[in-house]
Amino acid sequence: MYCPNCRTEYKEDITSCADCGAALVAELEPIDERSEMVTVLETGDLSAVVLAKSILEEAEIPYFAKGEIPMEQLSVGPVEIQVDRRDQEQARELLESLAEGGTQEHFNDSGEDDSGEEVM
Repeated sequence: MYCPNCRTEYKEDITSCADCGAALVAELEPIDERSEMVTVLETGDLSAVVLAKSILEEAEIPYFAKGEIPMEQLSVGPVEIQVDRRDQEQARELLESLAEGGTQEHFNDSGEDDSGEEVM
């Protein structure tokens, strides 16, 4: 069984994702190899990760939480929330409130962090 959102694999007897609560599916849809994932949030704050995932799920924006499992198990980070380049503008707008709250590093539209260094 697999989570359709975070693509985590689970044992057969599990029916919902422990991270996002999504109903598990027996088979994942293939990732469109033409899509390009971009980071819209990078943080070591687990509560910001959970909130960002919830916001994106509500907006039905597919995402990938790169580095999430090690952070939960070992309390290290950061976690990168990535979305398809086609969804980045909407995702950045939705997650802007997290940046204002100081719970993440803010990324501008060019894919650079505030210091001007490229993040992808």
